[in-house]
Amino acid sequence: MGDATAAVKSSGQTDILLEEDSERHSLRLELLKGALECRCSVTPKSKEGNLTKEEVLALLAAQGITHGINESQVQALCRTLAKGKTASNFLLAEGVQPAPGPDGFLELFVKTSSDTPDYAEDEDGNIDFRTLNFFSNVLPGQEIGVVRPPQLGNEGFTVRGEVLPALFGKPLKLSVGAGARLDGEKVFAEIEGRVLFDGKTISVTEEYLVQGDVDLSVGNIDFRGFVQVKGDVLDDFDIHAIKGIQVNGNVGICRISSENDIALGGMAGQGRGTISCGGNLVVTYLNDVTVECEGDVVVKNEIRNSRVYCLGTLTIANGNIFGGETYALGGIEAKNVGAFSGIKTRLYAGIDYLQIKLGRQLDELQMEYIEINDELAILSQQLKLTKILSAEDKKKVLEHTKRLEEITQLKQQINERMCEAREFAERYANGKINIRGRLGEGVVLHIGESAEEIKLERNGSLSIIENRKEGGFHYLSLTPLSKSASALEQELDAQEKSEATGGEGAWGA
Repeated sequence: MGDATAAVKSSGQTDILLEEDSERHSLRLELLKGALECRCSVTPKSKEGNLTKEEVLALLAAQGITHGINESQVQALCRTLAKGKTASNFLLAEGVQPAPGPDGFLELFVKTSSDTPDYAEDEDGNIDFRTLNFFSNVLPGQEIGVVRPPQLGNEGFTVRGEVLPALFGKPLKLSVGAGARLDGEKVFAEIEGRVLFDGKTISVTEEYLVQGDVDLSVGNIDFRGFVQVKGDVLDDFDIHAIKGIQVNGNVGICRISSENDIALGGMAGQGRGTISCGGNLVVTYLNDVTVECEGDVVVKNEIRNSRVYCLGTLTIANGNIFGGETYALGGIEAKNVGAFSGIKTRLYAGIDYLQIKLGRQLDELQMEYIEINDELAILSQQLKLTKILSAEDKKKVLEHTKRLEEITQLKQQINERMCEAREFAERYANGKINIRGRLGEGVVLHIGESAEEIKLERNGSLSIIENRKEGGFHYLSLTPLSKSASALEQELDAQEKSEATGGEGAWGA
């Protein structure tokens, strides 16, 4: 093909494999990018300056170019030369870069906070579209993920067939934030809460913030941490949060429950809304709501037609209690009590609703226990007469026997709780009602062992405690709720003794 010089020089990533200058053409064959590309440029000098496909392939083979040959480019180069044109920088062969394998990643065993709902079916195949399951709850010590190493990719090759070693992917540079810890390659939760992972940092948070309303876009919330809602909670959406709940807006017909404090703007339950609070409850108003609270209840404006059961104090110092029944083991303080419409308003101070509730549960279990025993007695009599029981009756005997064992265990548990509740009530009961404004006609007061319906409306500030000696109540000048009924009784006794011995007292009735 004429005079040629092979591999005459190398420049960086470019090696000149062949330079040929003849009467037919000038030819240059180059190796680029670490032998991943072979390119050819040819300038024809005569009508015979073209090349055939076979000549080009032979030229490549002579230089050891055996892999990744692009025959369509070879043919294109030949067609260009056949037209008498210069073929510049044609890519005749191309190798393959080694591909890195998959990068290291964090394999999560829990659902992190996301915007994608995870609906679940119940046993009957029904789906509750109000329960979106945006995240999983985790416990201290729970393994929440493991860091997986990067993987090896595929080998590459040069145009000369030289193997290029496969590459590993990039390792995950995981940052561990608050509430989580990395032990080797495993990630554990250190606190209760939900897992946050942005692709680089993993953490566990005890807080769940809802920027707007709790509606279909948020769904029911079941969280082992603290929930804050900046908007309202719409009807039929429930919130359960172990470490507390704060709702800046209002709550509709919902179930709100926490083992700690709850603060709400207000709640209109329409007879179906409930609050279960293991700490203290602070709320603007309660309208037709059922409340059970193990701590104190503080209401700003009003309790209307609600059922409030409280093991601490109930204070609505500048508001009203209209209708319903209100229990407070630690005493009650309100501005006005009693509805003008005549709807009964009942106040129970120093009375433990929990013991009443547990007693009812015991009664129900005892009734069930008796009914089951009666059925078993009938089956036993039947067995004596017929010497045999049907398969259905045998199944019934097994079920009844198992239920009796369950009832026995439940009764024991309730009795233990009754003892605890009794001891608590003995320490913290305060049979006292403070009225700062109006005590309406028809209001029924229950304090200790005494109950009385108010026949004539009373106005003015007063404290009411039980008259244990004569029955009924003492209506006294207002004293702080923190001053217990027992302390007032002692002062009354001291006053009576003083009067009996010629002293003077100044109690108001």
